[in-house]
Amino acid sequence: MDPIEVLRRIWQQRWFALPALVIAIAAALFVFAYGPRDYESTASYAVVNPDVPTDQQIEADPALAKLNSNNPYLRSSDPSLVTSVVITQLNAPATQDYLKSKGLGTDFTVAPSVSGSGFIATITGTGDTPAQSLATTKELGTVFTATLRQIQTVNGADDRYLYTAIQASAPDRATEKISSRLRSVIVVAVLGVILIFGSVSLGAALSARRRRRELATESAAAATAAPRAAKPSTDTAPADPAAVDDEPDATTEPESVVDASTDDEAARAETVDDESLEDPEDDVSAAPSSPRRR
Repeated sequence: MDPIEVLRRIWQQRWFALPALVIAIAAALFVFAYGPRDYESTASYAVVNPDVPTDQQIEADPALAKLNSNNPYLRSSDPSLVTSVVITQLNAPATQDYLKSKGLGTDFTVAPSVSGSGFIATITGTGDTPAQSLATTKELGTVFTATLRQIQTVNGADDRYLYTAIQASAPDRATEKISSRLRSVIVVAVLGVILIFGSVSLGAALSARRRRRELATESAAAATAAPRAAKPSTDTAPADPAAVDDEPDATTEPESVVDASTDDEAARAETVDDESLEDPEDDVSAAPSSPRRR
């Protein structure tokens, strides 16, 4: 949809969109100021190679030859393998369960970072408070060191043949994660946009419903007024009374017709009288003779 059309629709329903916009802005400001915050702290550990005795040291101290040197990771040509294994184990779900049981934060990262000839692992712990963040990072450092030793001593290798972890930087303070606050604000903003469009849709639906009701009322009024206009009014006086008087009555015959019918009746009466005055003998002869009496 065209952005201009969207803005036009919002402006048309501004009385519905404005309250939703105010609510969205107020909610975003509240979350930004008083919403939950996350703090993080970082510690770095350097993994160093074991101090394996040299041949000269073994000759000088034959007891060194009796030490258990069966460290499986010493046979690898990649010295970073042991650190990769430790990082993999720390990122397992079991570590989160362990931290949760201790009441610490479960959001953390353990990532490798190569620096120079040594290998460094960076641990970042996150908590709801600065104290929880620092405690999480320190506990992860302890778990890192313990795991590093555990995976190397599966065959009972002596400490002289183990990789060791040295803390390169300690977690001295926790800083707030701005991204966490912004993430909350973004979520509230998305919900606010949905609320605004929902309000606009509601306003459009109500406007359309009101318009349909008005059209129905206008149509009903027009349908009621149409029969009244077609029916003549009996109370209206004729425009020309003389014209009404001049119109012939449908029940009264014209005078010329009455006079003609009267003349015809008189002529028929005269004819009858003339016939009655003719010779009576004609009537007697015409009549049949009656028998004589003896």
